[in-house]
Amino acid sequence: MKQHNNRIIGYTKTFIFPAVMWIGFAIAALIADKSYFFSSYITSNIFSTSVLPCVVGMAIAIPLSGGRWDFATGTIATLGGIIGINIGMNHNWSVFAILGLCILSCVCLALLESAAYLVLRVPIMIVSLGVVMIYEALTGILFDGNGANVFNATPDYMNQLLIFSKAPWCYILLILVMIFIYVLMYRTKYGSNLKALGSNARLSINAGVNERKNIVCTYLIVGVLLGIAALLNANSSQVTAASNLSSTTLMFSSMGTVLIGLFLANSSCLPWGIFMGALGMNVMTYGLASFEIDGAIVQIITGVIIVLIMAYTTNQAKLLAMFRKLGKRKGLAK
Repeated sequence: MKQHNNRIIGYTKTFIFPAVMWIGFAIAALIADKSYFFSSYITSNIFSTSVLPCVVGMAIAIPLSGGRWDFATGTIATLGGIIGINIGMNHNWSVFAILGLCILSCVCLALLESAAYLVLRVPIMIVSLGVVMIYEALTGILFDGNGANVFNATPDYMNQLLIFSKAPWCYILLILVMIFIYVLMYRTKYGSNLKALGSNARLSINAGVNERKNIVCTYLIVGVLLGIAALLNANSSQVTAASNLSSTTLMFSSMGTVLIGLFLANSSCLPWGIFMGALGMNVMTYGLASFEIDGAIVQIITGVIIVLIMAYTTNQAKLLAMFRKLGKRKGLAK
């Protein structure tokens, strides 16, 4: 019973981040008379557009939990989306078939990266940068370098292809993904082995953890997540051929979500923490946009806030100890 109550408290604590963000911007909007922040359009968009960074964030966080920082996340989603969407649209397949094609394409691309890593045995950061360059070159070759554009379809077909960007399908998809990741990370041997490898790889391998198998499983899961992200990304805008590491934008735009989400996951679980991180970051983005602040300034403010949050989370123990010492000194002074 006590453990159950602690879990509820932990999940509630995780919700504080987006709640505080919303309250802060709500107060500022009331003072500045910016009623646009309270519109149903902003509210619905904050939730619906949190799905893509949440899915991408989990695809980044899972290898990161195993001690592997991968730069190819956005590139795999971009190339996999171009392959899956173009093949599906050329055959006039349903959105569910196209989603399956995107997942299959991204799984194959992710497994190829894992194979390169296992064969070459060089740091994953180096391998992933090489993979980014190769996959970006392919985006400019396949389908005449036209990328993928679901908005070129007929109105009826386009509306069908866009269902995962709208309620209720975007939330159904998100819930299924979060349940899937929760079960994998907290109810399977794979999740335990991944955390063990992330904590101390050499000790875990000596204890009998099969690192190669764990790596392959990790990239299989990452491929599934990125296949979903590929279709969601195509639903927000046209997917164009990438060059000069431009495909990494999708990854770096989700880094705030990942870093904050991993901290929040300490009080709950990985999928819930990542979702709360995505929700909080979206509140901040739409909040700043509602004040008609220039996009470049929004990016600067977002970066500063992320740095401040990460500085606090990294030095939380030291800060708490410092405040306790100050409290004791004040007590002694009295």
